[in-house]
Amino acid sequence: MKNHTCTIKSMRRIFLLLTLLCLFLATGCKRIELYDPLSDVYLKLNLKLNTDVKLNEDIDLEGDAALREKVYGKMPEKVRACFYSAQTHALVAEEFLPPTGGFIDIPAGTYDIIVYSLGNEITQTEGTATRAGAYAFTSYLGSSLTIRSKNEENPEADPTISHQPIIYEPDHIFVGTKENVVIPIRAEIDKTLVIEMDMTTLLDTYSLEVRSIQGVDRISKIDVYITGQAQSKYMWDRRFPSKVCAIYFPSEVNVNKGNLYTVFNTFGKFPGAHNDVYLNVLVTGTDGGHYQWIYDVTDQFDNPDNINHALIIDEDIIIPEKSEDGFRPEVQDWNTEIIYVPLS
Repeated sequence: MKNHTCTIKSMRRIFLLLTLLCLFLATGCKRIELYDPLSDVYLKLNLKLNTDVKLNEDIDLEGDAALREKVYGKMPEKVRACFYSAQTHALVAEEFLPPTGGFIDIPAGTYDIIVYSLGNEITQTEGTATRAGAYAFTSYLGSSLTIRSKNEENPEADPTISHQPIIYEPDHIFVGTKENVVIPIRAEIDKTLVIEMDMTTLLDTYSLEVRSIQGVDRISKIDVYITGQAQSKYMWDRRFPSKVCAIYFPSEVNVNKGNLYTVFNTFGKFPGAHNDVYLNVLVTGTDGGHYQWIYDVTDQFDNPDNINHALIIDEDIIIPEKSEDGFRPEVQDWNTEIIYVPLS
């Protein structure tokens, strides 16, 4: 009888311990969603900042964080992954992920994938409902740039060689693509399926140097316009829409070296053998005078040996000590006009 009583007591103790253990597990353990994969498919992203670009040694980025970011870009907080039907090329699913990637939960099927960075200040995206329609662009500045070839004998017959709307300079957007990716049924996956993709900038980066400036200390502001550029670029195959534009960007002045320099980004030179690229430099002097210089830089853009994308102007520029009345063009081959267009 005594042994039987001890057995009952022991069972009660064990039951009590099991009850306490269950209560402890119920209150002390929680599912951590961050580490709980929603599927067995992981999208691994290798986002590559634009660090491979090489600039001329005269351009120093160490002391200019804004210019450095303009060259290399910055790591985004999020990316958007778009999954398109490999048959219809219509958008089927999307995921928002960290820039390094993450687990994705989409239906089984065969997809073409576009992943692009989010959070740009200037560059925008549209057309993502279809694979071929997704593109990046920037807004219009609200003005257009006209350059005419001078004809001293008959000024009224001057042909317009360039008349292009002006857009804001784009900032880096990083894009990756992958074709015919098969996502199996989850029950058929015996281990995590890893899909790896590289993401690179959609833009081309150029440096600009205008050397041999006399009176550089008399410069208050420099505005630069460059023609012959693409207005946007498609993300899937990086082709250009059939529209050409000019891009506006400011420039820096190096008083010690007597030059102006900057870096600018573009969706790319608009393709075509007859697409000329003109560099229009507008200078505001410290006395309020305005001056302009126009250069044909088509050859520098098209030169296959210009692997560093460097535009260099070596012609002498003189900023006079006192400006003449009105707007004073300094190059005799062209006239330029900026027409401001109201934005609707």
